[in-house]
Order: sequence, then structure tokens, then C-alpha cells
Amino acid sequence: MSEYMRSIKGMVDAVDHVGKNFISINDLTDDQLYNLFELAKCLELFNRSSTDLLKDNMLALLFFQPSTRTRMSFQTAMERLGGHTIVEANPKVTSSVAKEESIEDTMRCVSQYANLIVLRHYDADEARRGAEAATCPIINGGWGHWEHPTQALLDLYTMWRRFGRIEGLNVAVVSPDMIEARTGHSMAYGLARLGAKVTICSDSDRRTPEEVTKRIRSDFNCELSEEFDFEQDSFNDFVRSQDLIYLPGCSAPAGAKAEEFKTLMDRYLVRYDTLHEEAEKGHQIYVTHTLPRRAGEMDLRIDDSPHQLYFRAILQSVSIRMALITAILGL
Repeated sequence: MSEYMRSIKGMVDAVDHVGKNFISINDLTDDQLYNLFELAKCLELFNRSSTDLLKDNMLALLFFQPSTRTRMSFQTAMERLGGHTIVEANPKVTSSVAKEESIEDTMRCVSQYANLIVLRHYDADEARRGAEAATCPIINGGWGHWEHPTQALLDLYTMWRRFGRIEGLNVAVVSPDMIEARTGHSMAYGLARLGAKVTICSDSDRRTPEEVTKRIRSDFNCELSEEFDFEQDSFNDFVRSQDLIYLPGCSAPAGAKAEEFKTLMDRYLVRYDTLHEEAEKGHQIYVTHTLPRRAGEMDLRIDDSPHQLYFRAILQSVSIRMALITAILGL
């Protein structure tokens, strides 16, 4: 084994997660998260090239919900590591699920082909049953409205790379609808655990489920607050006190309620001018969004400014997912 391989293996051993599932951001301790970040930093070398660290390993991607970034990022990560992928992007139409196969049987079968499965599913309870039936490790690629832990992982990693720390940062998780913002739930867990000062902003009728905020407050010694029902001016005044604005997006309603929801979204629009004014004073505020986004959700001038972190996060998602896959499959 080369010296480089021994170094990578040492980092994988430090994460200490070989052969295990990754279902929630809480499946890893703080030390494990930071060790995973160090492994990802080392693997950034292969974001645009490849290595044969995981040669002969197979990753199965089972996506019961639409996805571009999560699916392609995992596929890219595995193939950069020298492994292979099998992808089912529309199982309700093109797989045995269309013939009413149970999730349990599907997962038992796919486990015979794959060393690792990434499962994305619209129903968190069904996904949990599938994970229990699988005979190889499972990664949660987004389950129902519950959690999307690898999205939180890549956003935490991007923050860590940008700021060099997470502890003590002022971070706002913002969405008009925090009920369905599963990525926002995972991110709030991760931020609180790693010592950020977290404020969750939403409409009061669509606040974060109490089970999420209760668990964050009971499990972690953290500063978590909630703010509701901003107008755009007051929201941008609030933005001035933050280091990062995290926009997890949400499922906007269709039909007659769509226009009403757009009005609500407008209250939480991050103005470029707000960020620019603070930067002139020496206070750099960053904005990230899990994407996809909608027209009117944010000031698009941020895209071409130093405040933008969302496209940078897309690139860094490959290295943190390379690290997660390697940490589970081992060397």
C-alpha cells in the first residue's frame, strides 16, 4: 500500500463508520463529522480527475423522487473513486415497483448487486422499512419531509471550507414554509451541534415541526431561536446581523394558492444591496440555497457576487460525498 493510500486509510479509520448506514445527520458524532471533513478536503484533489480507491465497488442509486444534483453528485463521486453505479431514476415506471413489488423486496434484491445504496423516497416511513430490509449499507438521499442529511453535510462542509469553522457563526435558516423544508431540518441539527447560533425564520403558520426544534434544544447545548412573519424591510435588517443565510427552499403550492405563496416568499427576499452595504462596512455575509430555486426567491445579482456559496457547494458536494462513500465502504 502506498504512503498516500495509508494516509487515506488512516482518515477513513478516524471517521469510524465502515459498514454502517447514514440515515440522519445525527448518525455521526461531532468528531466524526470533522474527521469526514478532513477526508473530503484530501479527496478534493479528485473533484475533476479520478483515483481507483474503490475499484470494483458498486453504488446503486434508487430515486423515487426527481433529483438532479443529489443523484449526479453521488454518481460523479463514485465514478471519481474508480467505482461503478447503477441508477434507477424512475422506479415507479421502469422497475418491478410498477408491478407492485414491496419496498422491502426491492431493497433485498438491489442489495445483491450493490455494495452501497442511496435511497431517495417521498415517504419517510416506507424508506425506513426499505432500509431495514436491505442487506448492504444505506444512505438517505432525502426521505419525505423528514431529513436530507447529505445536503446538510455538503452545506456544513462548504461553510467549514469558507469560514474555517462553524462554531460561533450567526446562521439563519429561512423559508416561508419550514414544515416541508427537510433540508432545513437537517441543517439546523448540524449547525446547532457544531456550535453555530441558529435562527429559523418562517411564517408562523408554517413553522418548523415541534419535534425538530424540541430535539435540537434537548440534545444540544445550543443557541436556537425562531423568528416569524417578517416584512421584506425588517427581514433585510435582520440579515445584517448574520454571517450566512441558508435557504432550503420548499414545495410551493400550485393553482390558486401559488400567487398567495409568492407574496409570502417576497417577504424573505435577500436583497443584494443589503449584502453589498454590509460588505462596504467590512462584514461579509454569504448566501446559500439548496437549489432548485424559483423566480422571485432571491436577488439574482447575488449569483455573480462574492456572497454566493450555492454553486461553490455543488462542486464541494462531490468531495464530501466521495468521503462519505469511502468512509462507509472502507479501504
